[in-house]
Amino acid sequence: MRRRPDPLVPGDAVGVFLPASPAREPFRGQGLQALRDLGFRPREVRDPLSAEDFRSRSPEAALADLQGFLADPEVKGLWAGRGGYGSNYLLPLLRGLRVERPKVVVASSDVSVLLWHLLERRDLVVFYGPMVYGGLAAGEYDREQALAALTANRPAHEFTGEALCPGRGRGILTGGCLSNFASLAGTPHMPRVKGRILLLEDVNERPYRLDRLLWQCEQAGAFRALRGLVLGEFPRCFRDVGEREAFLGRWRQRLAGLRIPVLFGLPFGHAACAQIVPLGVDAEIEADGERGTLRCDIGVKW
Repeated sequence: MRRRPDPLVPGDAVGVFLPASPAREPFRGQGLQALRDLGFRPREVRDPLSAEDFRSRSPEAALADLQGFLADPEVKGLWAGRGGYGSNYLLPLLRGLRVERPKVVVASSDVSVLLWHLLERRDLVVFYGPMVYGGLAAGEYDREQALAALTANRPAHEFTGEALCPGRGRGILTGGCLSNFASLAGTPHMPRVKGRILLLEDVNERPYRLDRLLWQCEQAGAFRALRGLVLGEFPRCFRDVGEREAFLGRWRQRLAGLRIPVLFGLPFGHAACAQIVPLGVDAEIEADGERGTLRCDIGVKW
């Protein structure tokens, strides 16, 4: 049984951490205001606008930020500031991270790797959602759904999308950014997927690059033992509807042999109106006809 965090309540302090690319204005200020508008008090890391080459800070400094927020009793949740690149450098260091009490952790994109570590190595329920200086700053998120996901004021989550392959399946929900998932193949940090429902999404990847990433996952055996596959909206990846339909048609044929339900177009991660989904919880996927549904348990304690 994975450990679930306590729900957030209005007025809670939330630590904004930066394990990947540097923060920039005006996105930082806009994101902090969005967090306040949700009813939370943002607590930033020291020197949030600092930069070390393509990263916001060294992996050791990012680890210290995480440890500080986890140890601070006033901080009730941790929310990633932005993605980009660099979170992978944390992975060899995370064995030293102390997690005495679970807290709400929200992240996506490049910070998917941290979520997978917490889910797989620490048995924690975590949350895949928009970044503070990204989706929150741009207003590309569902405010009411975000509050429902993090404050435990509804019993379950339900998401709908286009059905690529029919079927039904049940399993633990896992997943994150496709390019990060593929980058972990062949490393000791590859998340477990056997018997699970896998969520994958990405942004700004042309169809041939998406094809290469999915092909790599397929050839690495990542899809063989799934109970279901859930794909995001993949914004800014297709020039037009025709290009999108051609890509989906090709992968509908390739995935049909798995005999598992496959959905496309769910509003996660980089979506235009991103919703927050818990990972590490029981989920059910059903695809029949043109549409399908993903239902999952709530991620926080009642």
